[in-house]
Amino acid sequence: MFTSRGANALAGGLAVALLLTGCGRSDTGPAAAAAGAPVDTKAAGGTITVWAMGTEGELLPKLADQFSKENPDAKVEVTAVPWQDYAKKVQTAIASGDTPDATMVGAVDLAAFASTGGLEKVPSDLVDPGVFYPGAADSTKFEGAEYGVPWYVETRSLFYRKDLAEAAGVAAPKTWDEYGPFLTALQKHGAKWGLALPTGAPSTWQTVVPFLWQAGAEIMSSDGKKFTFDTPEARKGLEFYRQFISSKTSNPNGPVSLGEIEPQFVAGSTAALISGPWEEGLLKSAGGQSFLDGKVGIAPLPAGPKSNASYIGGGQWSVFKDAKNRDGAWKFIRWMATPEVQKTWYTVSGDLPAVQSAWNEGKLATDPTLAVFRTQLKTAQSGPNTTTWRQVTAVLDAEFEKVAKGVSSPEAALQEIQKRAAAIGTGQ
Repeated sequence: MFTSRGANALAGGLAVALLLTGCGRSDTGPAAAAAGAPVDTKAAGGTITVWAMGTEGELLPKLADQFSKENPDAKVEVTAVPWQDYAKKVQTAIASGDTPDATMVGAVDLAAFASTGGLEKVPSDLVDPGVFYPGAADSTKFEGAEYGVPWYVETRSLFYRKDLAEAAGVAAPKTWDEYGPFLTALQKHGAKWGLALPTGAPSTWQTVVPFLWQAGAEIMSSDGKKFTFDTPEARKGLEFYRQFISSKTSNPNGPVSLGEIEPQFVAGSTAALISGPWEEGLLKSAGGQSFLDGKVGIAPLPAGPKSNASYIGGGQWSVFKDAKNRDGAWKFIRWMATPEVQKTWYTVSGDLPAVQSAWNEGKLATDPTLAVFRTQLKTAQSGPNTTTWRQVTAVLDAEFEKVAKGVSSPEAALQEIQKRAAAIGTGQ
């Protein structure tokens, strides 16, 4: 499922893939240094110009004002950028050298921007990468260096009709073996479809690739030089996805747009779906607070042979090489990565903290729904950090649709994905 935020980020990311093909700065080769020059611990000063996208761009001034109070000689100027204009704006700025100091970057786009040579590497000792969820920290890396600092994260878990589960006398599944019987039990108590799955819509891969990870697949070689989709583990994961559809547990014509599945879930014709923290708001809009409180359950994704990995997305901060107030920008970013500020940002925006210790107090520590996502984030993974990943995901979506529609087998689909991904390459 998509959030409005996530759908807009997807549009921006697709534009990134197109804009960064065949263009960029002349200094595109990787530099020798693994990190940027250190930044001191003195208070920030001067004007710090930043770009932030979508809802975050609209809300960030509230946080920036607090930073200025703590750093009286510094002023943060925030420009809110629509997601649909994001890629072109960043690329044009890098090419011209006329950039702000810092920009928010969608996690899946960092490699594409870093490959242009227009982003600075994160300064040594700015922030300990170990404070973040592992998947978020991994998404900041490109060619052995870090180019971003995680800001917020999102992942997906299992939402299900709690009332139907109680009527059927079944508990949320914890393993693949329990998945099918659980959904079948909910179907026997009134649902036509057990689990809503995407079947070819943009970003279908974000739901399907986790099945491959759960089976133990590694979709890229350890050296990052080639994709490795055609493996026994990947086939096992894709076969598991197909079983939902072939057993009529899932509709072969899955949802394609935001808000499409929620009315069916409220009506009880679909018993479960895989979605993120935003889903509570969508279900409240579709069914009301009483429906959300009384009939909606949430649980971590069931574990396959290897793990219960989900997909991790979110936003991070990067600084441009042509930043005029480079030190001020990094100090602002370092400040935003502190646990207290991460908690404040959650109260302002609802975005989930990327810093693990920010979850230790208040609602983040006690809310049962957030507890599920906190558990899920521990095993969530990001897509490969390559400049070509957006191109490869288009192939994944197309081939997964063929599997869902019964046009192709998992084995044939993965062979085709491997062939086309190898032709696209990893950008190295």
